[in-house]
Amino acid sequence: MKKIIFLLIFATAALAQSFDGVGLGLADNYAVLSRGIHAINYNPANVALPRGNFFELNIVGLRLSVFNNSFSLNDYNHFFVTNGDENYWSSNTKKEFLDLFPDDGLKMYSNIMANAFGFAFNNFALAVQPVLVGMTNPFTDKEPLKIALYGDHISKDYQRHFTNLVKGSSFAAVKVSLAYGYPFLQIQKYLPDFSYVSVGIGVNYYIALAAAEVQQSEILIQRTQYDAYEQIEIKMNGQARTAILEGGGPVGKGRSFNFGLATKYKEKWNFALSFIDIMGKINYNSQTKLLQIKEYQNIKIYKSTDRSSESHETSIDTTMDIDGFETDVPSVMRLGASYQYKPNLIFTAEYLQGLDHSFGNATTPRFGAGVFYKPLWWLPVRGGFSLGGNNGFLLAFGSGIDLK
Repeated sequence: MKKIIFLLIFATAALAQSFDGVGLGLADNYAVLSRGIHAINYNPANVALPRGNFFELNIVGLRLSVFNNSFSLNDYNHFFVTNGDENYWSSNTKKEFLDLFPDDGLKMYSNIMANAFGFAFNNFALAVQPVLVGMTNPFTDKEPLKIALYGDHISKDYQRHFTNLVKGSSFAAVKVSLAYGYPFLQIQKYLPDFSYVSVGIGVNYYIALAAAEVQQSEILIQRTQYDAYEQIEIKMNGQARTAILEGGGPVGKGRSFNFGLATKYKEKWNFALSFIDIMGKINYNSQTKLLQIKEYQNIKIYKSTDRSSESHETSIDTTMDIDGFETDVPSVMRLGASYQYKPNLIFTAEYLQGLDHSFGNATTPRFGAGVFYKPLWWLPVRGGFSLGGNNGFLLAFGSGIDLK
């Protein structure tokens, strides 16, 4: 049970794409400007484009981030930090708090992605990346929060039934990616304004280490009046399927594909279109189990003072082996453009669209823009923002030292 909770809490909204500093500094608007190893997860066509060297080697990279779809740090300080005064919530404060939650409830994510090894040579690139992918949605219904803040109207016969109260799915795997890009320079003979059209393909192989998916979560609270007694029933039911490595080989294997196009127009404009992790599946065929948790409590309160109350409780926590199962890999489409205003100043913009709902992948479109500026030959400065998707509003800034 602890392993499942860990998987669901430390889960990401979609495949974490940008684990390098440039992509982070541009707020993930990187489909056009990515090169070499980092183009694998953005646009494999960019692997064939000039990058200043024919060979790249990346030994270690790590990205960690935590976010949610409802609260900011200012929100937390506003509602929960009292500075020594009594933290009294008025009706307006309670309404303001509930308004922070969207209709589909609170969602929590954390991005964890590492680059264990990667290299790019000429038009080829390869990367080995441990990934943790998923989403936790602990409040799919705002009604329990309303009850906690405002209380509830308790009638003679009372019932509250919440289904799918908690959602969550996550998987951990080692992702091995190979990409190849080829630039068609001959297009300039037919379309002089275009310098090239580059086409790229990629194959991703997943070695699955763990998976967890909540399939059922419900709670029932019911109060019933009878002639001789009052009965209160509380039922809780949870069910999840898992595949967790406990020694031996991996719990499953999978694959997905990348495809990309890139072109340059009139020497200043660059355009890119890519589809990442399409047709992706992971098949789990080892250590596959079904976890069931059931709690039931029955309380009888007799109206006659001659009899005391009765309470009956049952608790079931079982794990059983099940047949193998498969899950989809989250896939996205990226469409980007950039304009080189000056040799040391580039503007870029991007549209990202999730193509499915697997593991918290957002089908809400995301729009963003960024700027890349070099005031000095050795000093790159980057900034960007994005709106939509799972992140909502994201603002980023980054810099570094370019030692050639």
